[in-house]
Amino acid sequence: MTADRILLIENPADLNVDIGRVRIRRSEVDDVFISPDDIAVLVLHHHTISLSVNVLRKLSAAGATILVTDDVHMPAALMLPTAANRAASSRLRRQIAHMETPVPAALWQTLVKARITTQAANLRCLQRKGALRLERMADEVEPGDRTHREGQAARHYWQHLFDDFRREKEGAEDGVNARLNYGYAVLRSLVARELVAAGLSCELGLGHRSTENPFNLADDFMEPYRFTVERHVFGMDCTTALDSQAKKNIVRFVESEVTLGKHQYRLLPAIRESVASYVRVLETSKGQLTLPIG
Repeated sequence: MTADRILLIENPADLNVDIGRVRIRRSEVDDVFISPDDIAVLVLHHHTISLSVNVLRKLSAAGATILVTDDVHMPAALMLPTAANRAASSRLRRQIAHMETPVPAALWQTLVKARITTQAANLRCLQRKGALRLERMADEVEPGDRTHREGQAARHYWQHLFDDFRREKEGAEDGVNARLNYGYAVLRSLVARELVAAGLSCELGLGHRSTENPFNLADDFMEPYRFTVERHVFGMDCTTALDSQAKKNIVRFVESEVTLGKHQYRLLPAIRESVASYVRVLETSKGQLTLPIG
Protein backbone atom coordinates (compact mmCIF):
# COMPACT_ATOMS: atom_id res chain seq x y z
CA MET A 1 0.00 0.00 0.00
CA THR A 2 1.58 3.22 -1.16
CA ALA A 3 -1.46 5.49 -1.46
CA ASP A 4 -1.58 8.53 0.75
CA ARG A 5 -4.64 10.23 -0.77
CA ILE A 6 -7.65 11.01 1.39
CA LEU A 7 -10.75 11.39 -0.76
CA LEU A 8 -13.64 13.43 0.69
CA ILE A 9 -17.07 13.30 -0.97
CA GLU A 10 -19.44 15.90 0.45
CA ASN A 11 -22.23 16.13 -2.14
CA PRO A 12 -24.74 13.69 -3.63
CA ALA A 13 -22.81 11.21 -5.77
CA ASP A 14 -22.93 7.70 -7.23
CA LEU A 15 -19.80 5.55 -7.03
CA ASN A 16 -19.27 2.47 -9.15
CA VAL A 17 -16.45 0.61 -10.88
CA ASP A 18 -15.54 1.29 -14.49
CA ILE A 19 -12.71 -0.72 -16.05
CA GLY A 20 -11.05 -1.22 -12.68
CA ARG A 21 -11.34 2.42 -11.63
CA VAL A 22 -13.71 4.03 -9.17
CA ARG A 23 -16.04 6.33 -11.08
CA ILE A 24 -17.61 9.23 -9.16
CA ARG A 25 -20.71 10.52 -10.89
CA ARG A 26 -22.31 13.82 -9.82
CA SER A 27 -24.96 15.95 -11.44
CA GLU A 28 -23.87 18.74 -13.77
CA VAL A 29 -20.14 17.91 -13.55
CA ASP A 30 -17.92 15.52 -15.45
CA ASP A 31 -17.34 12.06 -14.04
CA VAL A 32 -14.15 11.57 -12.04
CA PHE A 33 -12.13 8.36 -12.30
CA ILE A 34 -9.68 7.29 -9.59
CA SER A 35 -7.61 4.14 -9.22
CA PRO A 36 -8.42 2.25 -5.98
CA ASP A 37 -4.67 1.98 -5.38
CA ASP A 38 -4.47 5.77 -5.08
CA ILE A 39 -6.92 5.97 -2.16
CA ALA A 40 -5.85 5.56 1.47
CA VAL A 41 -9.12 6.74 3.03
CA LEU A 42 -12.52 7.43 1.47
CA VAL A 43 -14.64 9.80 3.59
CA LEU A 44 -18.38 9.83 2.83
CA HIS A 45 -20.00 13.01 4.14
CA HIS A 46 -23.38 13.17 2.40
CA HIS A 47 -26.36 11.01 3.36
CA THR A 48 -27.47 10.48 -0.27
CA ILE A 49 -24.17 9.09 -1.56
CA SER A 50 -24.65 5.67 -3.11
CA LEU A 51 -21.98 3.14 -3.99
CA SER A 52 -21.90 -0.40 -5.26
CA VAL A 53 -20.62 -3.45 -3.40
CA ASN A 54 -18.06 -3.72 -6.17
CA VAL A 55 -16.63 -0.35 -5.10
CA LEU A 56 -16.28 -1.66 -1.54
CA ARG A 57 -14.59 -4.79 -2.82
CA LYS A 58 -12.11 -2.91 -5.01
CA LEU A 59 -11.22 -0.43 -2.26
CA SER A 60 -10.84 -3.19 0.32
CA ALA A 61 -8.61 -5.21 -1.99
CA ALA A 62 -6.46 -2.11 -2.47
CA GLY A 63 -6.15 -1.64 1.30
CA ALA A 64 -8.28 1.49 1.61
CA THR A 65 -10.42 2.34 4.62
CA ILE A 66 -13.83 3.97 4.47
CA LEU A 67 -15.15 6.56 6.93
CA VAL A 68 -18.85 7.41 7.15
CA THR A 69 -19.86 10.61 8.93
CA ASP A 70 -22.94 11.44 10.98
CA ASP A 71 -25.44 14.32 10.76
CA VAL A 72 -22.89 16.84 12.01
CA HIS A 73 -20.20 15.48 9.67
CA MET A 74 -18.09 13.84 12.35
CA PRO A 75 -16.83 10.28 11.69
CA ALA A 76 -19.39 7.70 12.84
CA ALA A 77 -18.26 4.41 11.28
CA LEU A 78 -15.03 2.90 9.98
CA MET A 79 -14.67 0.06 7.49
CA LEU A 80 -11.29 -1.68 7.38
CA PRO A 81 -10.00 -4.15 4.79
CA THR A 82 -9.76 -7.75 5.98
CA ALA A 83 -7.66 -9.17 3.17
CA ALA A 84 -5.89 -12.24 4.49
CA ASN A 85 -2.41 -11.74 5.88
CA ARG A 86 -0.65 -15.10 6.07
CA ALA A 87 1.00 -14.11 9.34
CA ALA A 88 -2.23 -12.92 11.00
CA SER A 89 -2.92 -16.13 12.92
CA SER A 90 0.58 -16.45 14.37
CA ARG A 91 0.69 -12.74 15.22
CA LEU A 92 -2.62 -12.95 17.01
CA ARG A 93 -1.22 -15.78 19.14
CA ARG A 94 1.87 -13.72 19.90
CA GLN A 95 -0.20 -10.68 20.80
CA ILE A 96 -2.27 -12.77 23.22
CA ALA A 97 0.82 -14.45 24.71
CA HIS A 98 2.47 -11.07 25.30
CA MET A 99 -0.54 -9.69 27.18
CA GLU A 100 0.49 -11.44 30.42
CA THR A 101 4.18 -10.49 30.21
CA PRO A 102 6.03 -7.24 31.01
CA VAL A 103 6.24 -6.47 27.29
CA PRO A 104 3.02 -4.38 26.95
CA ALA A 105 3.95 -2.23 29.96
CA ALA A 106 7.42 -1.57 28.54
CA LEU A 107 6.04 -0.74 25.10
CA TRP A 108 3.36 1.51 26.56
CA GLN A 109 6.10 3.33 28.46
CA THR A 110 7.87 3.93 25.14
CA LEU A 111 4.68 5.14 23.46
CA VAL A 112 3.85 7.56 26.28
CA LYS A 113 7.39 8.94 26.31
CA ALA A 114 7.15 9.51 22.56
CA ARG A 115 3.78 11.22 22.96
CA ILE A 116 5.11 13.61 25.60
CA THR A 117 8.32 14.21 23.65
CA THR A 118 6.35 15.20 20.55
CA GLN A 119 4.15 17.46 22.66
CA ALA A 120 7.27 19.26 23.87
CA ALA A 121 8.55 19.46 20.29
CA ASN A 122 5.27 21.06 19.23
CA LEU A 123 5.52 23.73 21.91
CA ARG A 124 9.08 24.55 20.87
CA CYS A 125 8.28 24.51 17.15
CA LEU A 126 5.25 26.77 17.65
CA GLN A 127 7.14 29.07 20.02
CA ARG A 128 4.91 28.33 22.98
CA LYS A 129 6.06 28.06 26.59
CA GLY A 130 6.18 24.89 28.70
CA ALA A 131 8.35 22.53 26.64
CA LEU A 132 11.03 22.02 29.30
CA ARG A 133 8.53 20.66 31.83
CA LEU A 134 7.25 18.16 29.28
CA GLU A 135 10.75 17.02 28.44
CA ARG A 136 11.33 16.32 32.12
CA MET A 137 8.03 14.44 32.35
CA ALA A 138 9.03 12.26 29.42
CA ASP A 139 12.08 11.10 31.37
CA GLU A 140 9.87 10.27 34.36
CA VAL A 141 7.53 7.83 32.56
CA GLU A 142 7.62 4.35 34.15
CA PRO A 143 6.62 0.98 32.65
CA GLY A 144 2.87 0.95 32.17
CA ASP A 145 2.91 4.69 33.02
CA ARG A 146 2.21 3.79 36.65
CA THR A 147 2.53 7.42 37.76
CA HIS A 148 0.12 8.68 35.07
CA ARG A 149 2.55 11.06 33.43
CA GLU A 150 0.48 10.93 30.23
CA GLY A 151 -2.49 12.65 31.86
CA GLN A 152 -0.32 15.18 33.70
CA ALA A 153 1.52 16.03 30.50
CA ALA A 154 -1.74 16.42 28.58
CA ARG A 155 -3.09 18.98 31.04
CA HIS A 156 0.15 20.95 30.90
CA TYR A 157 0.32 20.71 27.11
CA TRP A 158 -3.20 21.95 26.37
CA GLN A 159 -2.81 24.84 28.79
CA HIS A 160 0.20 26.06 26.84
CA LEU A 161 -0.66 25.12 23.25
CA PHE A 162 -3.90 27.10 22.89
CA ASP A 163 -5.10 30.15 24.81
CA ASP A 164 -8.15 29.70 27.09
CA PHE A 165 -8.62 26.16 25.83
CA ARG A 166 -10.23 23.08 27.35
CA ARG A 167 -9.85 19.78 25.58
CA GLU A 168 -13.17 18.10 24.77
CA LYS A 169 -13.72 14.94 22.80
CA GLU A 170 -17.13 13.71 21.69
CA GLY A 171 -19.70 16.31 20.78
CA ALA A 172 -17.36 19.31 20.94
CA GLU A 173 -18.63 22.26 18.95
CA ASP A 174 -15.88 24.85 19.33
CA GLY A 175 -13.61 25.32 16.35
CA VAL A 176 -10.39 23.94 17.82
CA ASN A 177 -11.82 20.79 19.39
CA ALA A 178 -13.99 20.03 16.36
CA ARG A 179 -10.96 20.22 14.08
CA LEU A 180 -8.80 18.16 16.40
CA ASN A 181 -11.47 15.46 16.70
CA TYR A 182 -11.93 15.31 12.94
CA GLY A 183 -8.20 15.06 12.33
CA TYR A 184 -7.77 12.43 15.03
CA ALA A 185 -10.52 10.30 13.47
CA VAL A 186 -8.72 10.32 10.13
CA LEU A 187 -5.39 9.58 11.83
CA ARG A 188 -6.96 6.66 13.69
CA SER A 189 -8.21 5.17 10.43
CA LEU A 190 -4.74 5.45 8.89
CA VAL A 191 -3.10 3.73 11.87
CA ALA A 192 -5.75 1.00 11.98
CA ARG A 193 -5.26 0.40 8.27
CA GLU A 194 -1.54 -0.24 8.73
CA LEU A 195 -2.08 -2.51 11.74
CA VAL A 196 -4.60 -4.66 9.89
CA ALA A 197 -2.35 -4.81 6.83
CA ALA A 198 0.43 -6.14 9.10
CA GLY A 199 -1.82 -8.95 10.33
CA LEU A 200 -2.34 -7.45 13.80
CA SER A 201 -5.49 -7.39 15.89
CA CYS A 202 -6.58 -3.84 16.71
CA GLU A 203 -8.55 -5.06 19.74
CA LEU A 204 -5.44 -6.10 21.69
CA GLY A 205 -3.94 -2.86 22.93
CA LEU A 206 -0.88 -2.15 25.05
CA GLY A 207 -2.06 0.80 27.13
CA HIS A 208 -5.63 1.01 25.85
CA ARG A 209 -7.43 -2.16 26.97
CA SER A 210 -11.12 -1.33 26.96
CA THR A 211 -13.31 -4.34 26.27
CA GLU A 212 -15.68 -2.04 24.39
CA ASN A 213 -13.06 -0.53 22.06
CA PRO A 214 -12.29 -2.47 18.85
CA PHE A 215 -9.40 -0.08 18.11
CA ASN A 216 -7.29 -0.27 21.28
CA LEU A 217 -4.02 -0.92 19.46
CA ALA A 218 -4.74 1.82 16.91
CA ASP A 219 -5.32 4.24 19.78
CA ASP A 220 -1.97 3.17 21.25
CA PHE A 221 0.00 3.79 18.08
CA MET A 222 -1.71 7.01 17.10
CA GLU A 223 -0.55 8.63 20.39
CA PRO A 224 2.94 9.62 19.21
CA TYR A 225 1.48 10.83 15.89
CA ARG A 226 -1.23 13.09 17.30
CA PHE A 227 1.19 16.00 17.25
CA THR A 228 0.91 16.15 13.43
CA VAL A 229 -2.81 16.95 13.70
CA GLU A 230 -2.25 19.41 16.55
CA ARG A 231 0.54 21.29 14.79
CA HIS A 232 -1.57 21.52 11.65
CA VAL A 233 -4.70 22.72 13.48
CA PHE A 234 -2.65 25.31 15.38
CA GLY A 235 -1.93 27.04 12.09
CA MET A 236 -5.57 27.09 10.97
CA ASP A 237 -8.27 29.70 11.40
CA CYS A 238 -10.49 27.95 13.94
CA THR A 239 -13.05 30.74 14.25
CA THR A 240 -15.01 29.56 11.21
CA ALA A 241 -17.42 26.64 10.89
CA LEU A 242 -16.18 23.13 10.22
CA ASP A 243 -17.24 23.38 6.60
CA SER A 244 -16.10 21.63 3.45
CA GLN A 245 -13.01 23.76 2.99
CA ALA A 246 -12.03 23.39 6.67
CA LYS A 247 -12.20 19.61 6.45
CA LYS A 248 -10.11 19.59 3.30
CA ASN A 249 -7.55 21.73 5.06
CA ILE A 250 -7.51 19.48 8.13
CA VAL A 251 -6.69 16.30 6.23
CA ARG A 252 -3.62 17.96 4.76
CA PHE A 253 -1.87 16.92 7.97
CA VAL A 254 -1.09 13.70 6.08
CA GLU A 255 1.50 15.71 4.18
CA SER A 256 3.46 16.15 7.41
CA GLU A 257 7.05 14.99 7.64
CA VAL A 258 8.18 13.31 10.83
CA THR A 259 11.57 12.29 12.14
CA LEU A 260 12.25 8.65 12.94
CA GLY A 261 15.77 8.26 14.24
CA LYS A 262 18.03 10.08 11.82
CA HIS A 263 15.63 10.00 8.89
CA GLN A 264 12.68 12.06 7.66
CA TYR A 265 9.50 10.28 6.56
CA ARG A 266 6.16 11.31 5.19
CA LEU A 267 3.41 10.49 7.66
CA LEU A 268 2.08 7.24 6.20
CA PRO A 269 5.48 5.59 5.63
CA ALA A 270 6.41 6.64 9.17
CA ILE A 271 3.32 4.98 10.63
CA ARG A 272 4.10 1.89 8.57
CA GLU A 273 7.64 1.77 9.97
CA SER A 274 6.35 2.12 13.54
CA VAL A 275 3.95 -0.77 13.00
CA ALA A 276 6.75 -2.84 11.44
CA SER A 277 8.92 -2.20 14.49
CA TYR A 278 6.12 -3.55 16.72
CA VAL A 279 5.89 -6.66 14.54
CA ARG A 280 9.64 -7.18 14.99
CA VAL A 281 9.26 -6.95 18.77
CA LEU A 282 6.41 -9.48 18.64
CA GLU A 283 8.35 -11.89 16.45
CA THR A 284 11.68 -11.72 18.29
CA SER A 285 10.83 -10.37 21.77
CA LYS A 286 13.74 -8.00 21.16
CA GLY A 287 14.33 -4.50 19.86
CA GLN A 288 12.59 -1.16 20.32
CA LEU A 289 9.67 0.62 18.78
CA THR A 290 10.54 3.11 16.06
CA LEU A 291 8.59 6.26 16.94
CA PRO A 292 8.69 9.96 16.02
CA ILE A 293 10.47 12.56 18.08
CA GLY A 294 8.59 15.54 16.68
